[in-house]
Amino acid sequence: MPPFNPNMPLLDLSTWSPFRIDALGLVTLIGAEEVSKSIGRLVTSRYTKFLPVLGAYLIAGNQFTSMSSGYTIYNVSDSITTTCVGGWLTRWLNAQDLNSMSLSVFEWTCFQKRRNRPWRNVLAGIVGLISIGGLLIIAILSSDGFGIANATAMAVSVLVRWYLVRENMEGLDQAVLKACTGPSSGYFDERVKLLITLANGKLVTFYAPRGLVVAGFTKGPIPPHNKLYKVMRGIGWLTFGIHIIALGQSYLICQIHTVVLLVLSTWAIIQGFGCDEEEVANHLTATATKMNTSQPLPDRRLCAYVALEPTDTEEESLAEWGLLPRKANTKWWSEYSEAKAKWSEERKKIYAISCQSQD
Repeated sequence: MPPFNPNMPLLDLSTWSPFRIDALGLVTLIGAEEVSKSIGRLVTSRYTKFLPVLGAYLIAGNQFTSMSSGYTIYNVSDSITTTCVGGWLTRWLNAQDLNSMSLSVFEWTCFQKRRNRPWRNVLAGIVGLISIGGLLIIAILSSDGFGIANATAMAVSVLVRWYLVRENMEGLDQAVLKACTGPSSGYFDERVKLLITLANGKLVTFYAPRGLVVAGFTKGPIPPHNKLYKVMRGIGWLTFGIHIIALGQSYLICQIHTVVLLVLSTWAIIQGFGCDEEEVANHLTATATKMNTSQPLPDRRLCAYVALEPTDTEEESLAEWGLLPRKANTKWWSEYSEAKAKWSEERKKIYAISCQSQD
């Protein structure tokens, strides 16, 4: 190693290379699937929105919007069932803390007024600027051209991710608002009862406007600016290529800084730091509700059906779908009838009006 330079000490780091880092394996394999699940649920963070992530190619490839198998929506009110569940909804469900197998209930509301919180963007921008700016400064002071290219590519990929996610949010908002406030708003704004089975076997109960079910739950968002969306995806692929090449050729100090930044940022995003899981996109709110009873409820699907308060017609639909046993199972139906009669008197208002909690 050459003599230490007291004027530009970072220049001496250009020759420090006791080992190398496999950049390609790092940025393509580690944490990629978890990033897709976290980003694709369309929930905004006040801290991590502008932080870089591992597996950026999944964002450029639009894989964070793809649908997942193993999910089924049962529209109990309209006697309709479908396995076409929006990718954003499956990712949102997976991100929730569903400790119960059958007693998770969410009340969905669509607001015409957009949530406007510019301070969140400012705060997230400051966090992102400090994070990537520090890497860029180190690369400049150490005269690392590849390090500068690496930091620049990471910054551009963050902006690409922000735009793609924003377009999906806008697409979801526009589709739902069009359905809930259109000519048939009286029909589509009516709340319906839903049961959703997850890939892990858990059962979730939803109360939601019919328009949200039709335009949001069963379909993927359509970006409002499709041509620009495709251009930004192309830019995302380009910056990803620059990133993996530049990272592999940059000085070791920049590689280490990049690895630490990517791992910590990805971990923070996957953990949902600064996210309010009740706020989806810009116009939707999902409020978790609980049944108020004098005694704890056993974690059985019977309790979920009681909480759903199905009519006789809705019970017939549930039985046809195989969710309820046949009438021959007299023991189960006897317990079910007793539970309905008992809990109907004890319960208070089960489902909170989520709009009361809004700013």
